[in-house]
Amino acid sequence: MKKLVAFLLVMTTLLLGASAALAEDKDAGWKVDAAAAYNSKYIWRGIMQVDDPVLQPSLNLNKGGFTFNVWGSYDLTDKNGHKNNFTEIDLTAEYAFSVGDFSFPVGVINYQFPNTAFNSTTEIYAGASYSWLITPTFKLYQDIDESHGQYANLALAYTLDLPAPAADVTWGLALGLAGGWGSKDNNKYYWGVDEDMLTDTMATIGLPVKIKDFITITPAYSHVWLMDSKVKDVAGYDDKGFFGVTLSVSF
Repeated sequence: MKKLVAFLLVMTTLLLGASAALAEDKDAGWKVDAAAAYNSKYIWRGIMQVDDPVLQPSLNLNKGGFTFNVWGSYDLTDKNGHKNNFTEIDLTAEYAFSVGDFSFPVGVINYQFPNTAFNSTTEIYAGASYSWLITPTFKLYQDIDESHGQYANLALAYTLDLPAPAADVTWGLALGLAGGWGSKDNNKYYWGVDEDMLTDTMATIGLPVKIKDFITITPAYSHVWLMDSKVKDVAGYDDKGFFGVTLSVSF
């Protein structure tokens, strides 16, 4: 309960700042981003959701720091008995405001699991990132529906522009490293392990190719490592790798 109260106090403080920042950004127009990702596996916070290819479309609406996102995961094989069905749909609402080189996002995510026996759940979250040569981002999630646990994620991102291969075409190298920690309530719900612990680490390398500033194609490879022996025993693996290609369009 103390963790939840503290988390809500942080969110309240950030939302007050967001209201002030929004007042200065009334003229910003809507931005729309649509994407479709093909991934050879679906792993979420170290948890193997689908050990086979999936299609994951998403739609972002953004204005004045507000972002509304719809994301889905569609099974392409019958690995889990759900071929040609959506097995997850996430609805996210976020507000992010900046102070200098710092950005502070706050938001809520509702997780729906159609065509499965899993219960839907909701998380609220807050975080901070710093724009630098290597950009660190920290986010803390609080489940308010099913697990009532906390999950924290610290990520580092680095991008390097590469020489343009042609007119109207740019590309780069994108590197990411992230680590996750779960509270005992979170870990008991998702792993059956009643302990606070580091749970997972993921490294990603991608090559985003942008065409005419509104189409981006990103091939990427990610590798996930589980951090605790008890979690590894439950999962039945120590690490997993997967590859994917994402096509995104901005309007």
